[in-house]
Parts: sequence; C-alpha cells; structure tokens
Amino acid sequence: MSRKQKKRLGTVITVIAVVMIVLVMDIGLITNFLTAFKSPFTISSSPPKWIFKPTLDNFRNVLGKGSFDFRLYLWNSFVIAVISSAVAIVLTIPAAYSIVRYHGLGDLILGSTMLLRLAPALAFAIPVFLIFNKFKMLDTKIAIIFMHTLFITPTSLLLFIGYIQDLPQEIEEAAAIDGANTLQILTRVLIPVLLPGIGSTAILGFITSWNEYLFSGILSFKNSITATVGTSFFITSYAVEWGNMAAAITLSTIPTALFIFIAQKALVKGMTAGSVKG
Repeated sequence: MSRKQKKRLGTVITVIAVVMIVLVMDIGLITNFLTAFKSPFTISSSPPKWIFKPTLDNFRNVLGKGSFDFRLYLWNSFVIAVISSAVAIVLTIPAAYSIVRYHGLGDLILGSTMLLRLAPALAFAIPVFLIFNKFKMLDTKIAIIFMHTLFITPTSLLLFIGYIQDLPQEIEEAAAIDGANTLQILTRVLIPVLLPGIGSTAILGFITSWNEYLFSGILSFKNSITATVGTSFFITSYAVEWGNMAAAITLSTIPTALFIFIAQKALVKGMTAGSVKG
C-alpha cells in the first residue's frame, strides 16, 4: 500500500469514527428531530420506524394550536436570555477587574457569589415566589430576567476573573501613564482585549438562561412563558403528545444554534483581530 493510499485510508477511518461518535452522542437529538416529522401512528409503531413519510402536522399544531402561542414563548425565551446574559456581563466585568486588581473584599465577594451558585435552586423557589408576588411582579419578564441573571453571574464572574488574571498588567500601566482613568482603562483597553472571553461567556449565559425551567415555570403563567415551560404543556392528563413535543423541542433548538453560530463568528473575529494587532 502506497503512502498516498495509507493517508486516504486514515482520512476515511477518521471520518467514520467522527460520524459514529456524533451519532452516539447526539442519538437523543436525532431521535427527537425524526419524531417531530412523524405522524401519531408512526410514533406509536413497534418496532420504531426509521424510514417513514414525513409530515409537518406537528409543527403546524405547535405554531397554531388553540391557546398555545409557541411563537410568543420562543420570543420570551430569546429576550430573557439575551438581556440576562448581557446584564450579567456588564455587572461581572468591573466586579472581576476590581477583585483581581484591587483585592480588598474581593475574596469575600467571590466566595459569597460562588456559594449562591452552589446552593440548590429549589431552596429559593418559595421565597422567590413570595417576594415577587409581594411586589406584583409575577408573570413578568423582569422577574425571570432577575433570577436568570442571578444564576448566570457567578459563572460569568469566575470566567472573567480568569481572563483578567491572564492579561499583562503593563497594558493598564501604559494607559494610566497616557492619562487614562480607571473607567477609560476598563472600557477602552480591557474590554477590546476581552472580546473572546465576552463571546464565550455570552454563549454560556445564553444557553443557561434558555434552558432554565424551574424559575421560568414558577414566575410565569401567561405573558412571560418561556419555550422550556411551553414545551411541557404537551404533557396532558390524558396523553403525552410526543409529536408536538418533539416539534416544540426542535423549534427551541434553532435560536440557540443560531446564537452560538453568530457568537462563535464574533469570537473568532475578535481573536484574529487581537493577534494581528499584537
């Protein structure tokens, strides 16, 4: 076997291995995607059918079924996830900078923040409901955004602390010599350098908010229902509408995939620009 043939064989084996790993790791996602295009008869067939005539009835049901307004649920999830991740980033960048550069009560703040993240979310369920009910804020996006930001913030803070610790302090000292104050150093020097970290943190925060179910379910009834909560509506007391639920889950993955794709492009662009300037 020639060297060229060995290289080609190695490439084929690598591709097959990657495809097998993807199939095994994403078998649930693939099964859900196929179920979204099956009729109720095909879904209930045994053994399961892998080759069938696809139908869009499940998507029609999800997007226009009676009292279910899944398009609104998707929009609510998108708005809440974007705002929550953005607010968390705005809060944690200066907090991380102050902890890394000025110390002081930084260790106490970091410890308290991580303790909040490590605590079981269910422990906050009843107090959170009573507090927002007291202030007439139930079934509002603001209430859910507040809770999602609360749970995104510790992870974002920890990530930005690591990013800032890796930055050379000389660039800040050079900016200070040029007359820049702390705010100018943070906004004009550090943030452009932190763009890759901001991109990855935004992706993580968006996914965390999008997939959150507990507080979205507790704090919403009609106007602020998210996609994760809306998907559960297809579990009724009479039956589980598997086709409609699979279609709803499939639709729910589209905004997340698009956001990750866009954020990753911005992430790569920021890293490339930084390497060119350096």
